[in-house]
Amino acid sequence: MAALNRIMIAGAGTMGAGIAQAAAAAGFKVYLVDLTEELLDRARKILAANIDVMISAGLYTDRERYGSENNIEFIPDRDMEAVADSVDLVFETVFERPDIKQSVFAKLDRHCRPDCIFCSGTSASDVFSFVNISRKERFLITHWFNPAYLMRLVEVVRGPETSNEVVETVKELLIRLGKKPCVMNRYVPGFIVNRLANALCREAGYMITQGWVTAEEIDEAIKATNGMRYAFEGPMALFDIVGWDLILTGCRDVFPSLCNASDTSEFAETLVKEQKLGLKAGSGVYDYDTTEQEFLAERSKKIIKMHEFLQTLQITSDACY
Repeated sequence: MAALNRIMIAGAGTMGAGIAQAAAAAGFKVYLVDLTEELLDRARKILAANIDVMISAGLYTDRERYGSENNIEFIPDRDMEAVADSVDLVFETVFERPDIKQSVFAKLDRHCRPDCIFCSGTSASDVFSFVNISRKERFLITHWFNPAYLMRLVEVVRGPETSNEVVETVKELLIRLGKKPCVMNRYVPGFIVNRLANALCREAGYMITQGWVTAEEIDEAIKATNGMRYAFEGPMALFDIVGWDLILTGCRDVFPSLCNASDTSEFAETLVKEQKLGLKAGSGVYDYDTTEQEFLAERSKKIIKMHEFLQTLQITSDACY
């Protein structure tokens, strides 16, 4: 870990800014890179707001506050080459388009040191199938969750040629950043969380379109049961408590009636056709009477309160649920 001192973030959007903040607060020198000064100015504003959230919640020490405010250097893409050979690791967070990611990694491959580690922030793409770099053993996926400076989980996904040493080094780095790395041994669409979330989305939408239940009742049911339990025990631990004989009986009863659609969600399709895209559009399943920024700020405060509560429970298990 002593060899990792300088980190580059390729892409200064919301996720990139959040990752930069996490690394800078932990004492790393961070280069936050994007195409234009306008995009970098937007990142500065995102970071200032995020830092205010952490300070107001009392979650930053003086050292972390200083680091998050002073350890980040904003670099326009035209100047990236000047710092590329000094960085030890790169987190890529650019748009989810293969051509853009190909271009970014090709440039990084040319200008970074041979021992530099490359981490793609893709949330869905099989980057290993289309990104062509010379050091594939040093290439993997690190999928962060928004807001990146608050959410602990980072999914680490091995590529076909990723070395064990690189996986362990990245895990150690993420732990140092206050994160919980969970490793997938190969790429599969959706990784861990989004794969499970898609199964839940499909079944929830199916139940609604069948007229069995409303969206509001589904949310309330989950919040009042698994929403509480999953903070300290994951589904596999819960199944252990229930007993696998009972779980198997439930599988036999329920599996035949589950939605098995393999194309899309009828419920989601309807919302999109009606332009009810969710928070960013002002309405989705619910209606929103506040700005996106205000809503997300309040959401971040709830995440902080939940984190503080969990700390009072002294959850120390290293198990990845």
